[in-house]
This record gives sequence, C-alpha cells and structure tokens, in this order.
Amino acid sequence: MNPIEHLWDIIERCYSHVGKTGGEQPVSLGQGCGYMGTVIHEFAHALGFFHEQNRSDRDEWLTIFWDNIKEGMADQFMKLKPDQNQLLAPFDYDSIMLYGSYTFSKDRRNLMTMVGKDNRKLKDVINKYFMSKSDILRIKKLYNCEDYVYKGQ
Repeated sequence: MNPIEHLWDIIERCYSHVGKTGGEQPVSLGQGCGYMGTVIHEFAHALGFFHEQNRSDRDEWLTIFWDNIKEGMADQFMKLKPDQNQLLAPFDYDSIMLYGSYTFSKDRRNLMTMVGKDNRKLKDVINKYFMSKSDILRIKKLYNCEDYVYKGQ
C-alpha cells in the first residue's frame, strides 16, 4: 500500500491528485485549507474522487455560469468524458466533492459560478463537515467493501 503524505504548505493551496499515483502522494493543505470540509474533500481526491460538478451527467443537475468564473479556473468546471469518471451513485447535491455556488467566482458576493437546475444555491465545501451518504456509498463500491457496516465505538 502506498502511503498518503500529508503536507502543510505555506501557500494558500489545497490540492491532491485523484487516485493513487504511486509512492508518496502529496495531499496539500496550505493556509486557508484547515476547514473540515476542505480536508475531507482533498483526501477524497486521494481516494479516487473527482468533483461532482465534473461528472459527465452534470448538465442534468447543474447550470454553469461560465462568464462568472475567474480566469484560469474554468478547468474546475469541465465535464469528464463518460469513460473518465465512475458514476457509482446518483448525482448528489450534498457531496463533499461539489463546490459551492460562488466557488472561483470573479465576484464572490454577487456572481454565482453554478446553481442546481432547480435554482438551488450550493453549499460551499468549507461549510460541509462530513461526507454525504452517497459519498460513503461510493467509497464502499470503489473499494469493494459494500458489506461493511460501521458499528460505532
């Protein structure tokens, strides 16, 4: 098993490669990344999760406002090809992997980058504190442990 290396950067950057890369795998949690939701989000990338807004079927669930996205950040909203993502569960508005409506906005106070098709505002990752039931189901499917039931302490 390859260990995941946990790095604290001095820059404001939160990132991880998606899935196992071989050897030590950096999970960067720089300044501004110390929120529970952000930490879980980045470790979920290391476990193999892409963003929910990148799903190949996302247009059924989200409206993206391309003109409101900061320059250089549009890649955070690009759809994956169907063979690039694993849709192990239905689209999930509560997923730890779904950005908020103002993430990477040119103007976080006034311009949304995306909303649900039903016009719902999306909760920012920093305001999420745990994985959704769907996120947990995906981990169980991805790692072939669907029969596991957490019994508590």
